[in-house]
Amino acid sequence: MKIYNLVIVGAGGRGRGMASLAIKSKRAKIAAVAETNTERRNLFQKEFGLPKNNCYQDYRTFLKSDLKIDGVFVTTTPNHHSAITCACLEKSIPVFLEKPMAINLKDAAKIVKVAKETGTRLQVGFNCRYAPFFVKMKEIVSSGGLGEILSLEWKEVLGPHHWSTYCRYPSYNKKDVIGSWLLEKCCHDLDLMNWLVESPCHRVASFGSRSYFNPRDNLPKYCTDNCPIENECIFSAFKFHPELKENSEKLPKFYTLCVYNSGSDLIDHQSAILEYSNGVTATFSLIPLIQEERSSRFVYICGTKASLKGDWSKNRIRLFPHEGKEEIVCDPDLSEEREHGGGDPKIVSAFLDWLDDPGKLPKTTEKEGWEAMLVGCGIDLALREHKVVDLDIYRNLNSPVWVQTHR
Repeated sequence: MKIYNLVIVGAGGRGRGMASLAIKSKRAKIAAVAETNTERRNLFQKEFGLPKNNCYQDYRTFLKSDLKIDGVFVTTTPNHHSAITCACLEKSIPVFLEKPMAINLKDAAKIVKVAKETGTRLQVGFNCRYAPFFVKMKEIVSSGGLGEILSLEWKEVLGPHHWSTYCRYPSYNKKDVIGSWLLEKCCHDLDLMNWLVESPCHRVASFGSRSYFNPRDNLPKYCTDNCPIENECIFSAFKFHPELKENSEKLPKFYTLCVYNSGSDLIDHQSAILEYSNGVTATFSLIPLIQEERSSRFVYICGTKASLKGDWSKNRIRLFPHEGKEEIVCDPDLSEEREHGGGDPKIVSAFLDWLDDPGKLPKTTEKEGWEAMLVGCGIDLALREHKVVDLDIYRNLNSPVWVQTHR
């Protein structure tokens, strides 16, 4: 069995997680890391025992080296995805690209073009397609158990802790870093809907705003600055890290940013309507608050033979036949559940399988990544310009009108 030499570009939590899973597979080793942040780079070096000479500040340095590289994991913030991915593809190095592909259609199209022109393998990190919950849902739909799909209702709902990261973390809280909240958080959902419907999305409309998490003059910038509502605030950093209340200097400063005064320019709720080329309609909502232990995705699919209801956090899938039979329990086996519903180990294995056999395509390549980007950018354009957006205008990789989709 071949052991592959992998390079991680972006040594944050996602990069470390992917590196750990690759090593755990016993099919790969980490040959190098590229990370601009010195502290993160040094931590990665220590955790994975890398030689200092194989720890780079600039990814371009390892591309110029004589280092033997079988594959690269790009796990930086999305605003850097296009330049890094294209540089690796142009060197004929297979790439695992974390979602979303990019922060706008222009950058995503560049990635797709370079992948096609070079013929280099590119996998996009839609790990939910590998999670047992959504695999089971796909099996039900593909088996004809629902009949023909007529419509979908899809919600992603975040708990206070999860939502607060999109206010506080500099890796998440600005459009110029992640493109939009929808692209960063919900490109998974858009990809899953595309996968289930099995038809190109044709038209979209959207509504939403940042209407609640806006600056408040009566509150300080940080939870630690004698905030008058800290005790009752469900977003207090000390509710998530109670052990540090008496020793707050141990928290990174941005952890304690006030969710109202964080400076984030992301919207705080959004809904969309989607129409697919085969006539299926869908509604999607991104909601920032739910009083549950875990954030979740709620799915309702209406078919001509039956309806399906799913709750991801509870691993619950129920089928309701229209002919009057009792509900059918279709809960997937989660005996091996790990991060992201068990999808992470499987998506890493899929990348290594592809390195073994170029004919063994993973579930998500640049084709699926592009379609999710197209839907997400179209929804955001519809929101900004208060109109229904025809995605077919933008689907062509040589479209001259992409600039409209990102402002």
